[in-house]
Amino acid sequence: MREGYDVMQVCMNGHQINSSARSMPQFNQPFCDQCGAETITACPECRTPIPGYYYGSGVLSVSRVPVPNNCTQCGVAYPWRQAALASAVEIFELELDGQDASDAAELIPLIASDNPRTEIAALKLKRLMSRMGKPAYDIAIKVISDLASETAKKTFGMKP
Repeated sequence: MREGYDVMQVCMNGHQINSSARSMPQFNQPFCDQCGAETITACPECRTPIPGYYYGSGVLSVSRVPVPNNCTQCGVAYPWRQAALASAVEIFELELDGQDASDAAELIPLIASDNPRTEIAALKLKRLMSRMGKPAYDIAIKVISDLASETAKKTFGMKP
């Protein structure tokens, strides 16, 4: 095997099926054994293969390659990331009204990756969350902790 990335197979909900889908196709599955969702090996938007296990000299073996959030070619969020972002927006829309819900929907993508606006977006979102009832707040914290960047987690007071 020459140096480079293999292809990862992931279900539409983000469960890794096979980090070496090209070199070990015998472990590929058309559907996820955890949730039953269909599996993919390429970005649905641009068809670029999802990078999997890296083969190369001097690279330590890793038992589990992390499932990526965004396509490295076109930058579009993979379906599992889009679903996580949509879930976060939905919890805010259920609990907040009008402009507050709209503001939250704009802030959520900003806290999902490290960028120049991450910290201020996290601070604003934290203030919006203070207007939520306890049950919705608890769910929002769980959803946010799953998708927030390390910088945003620190702003929220979560462990990165």
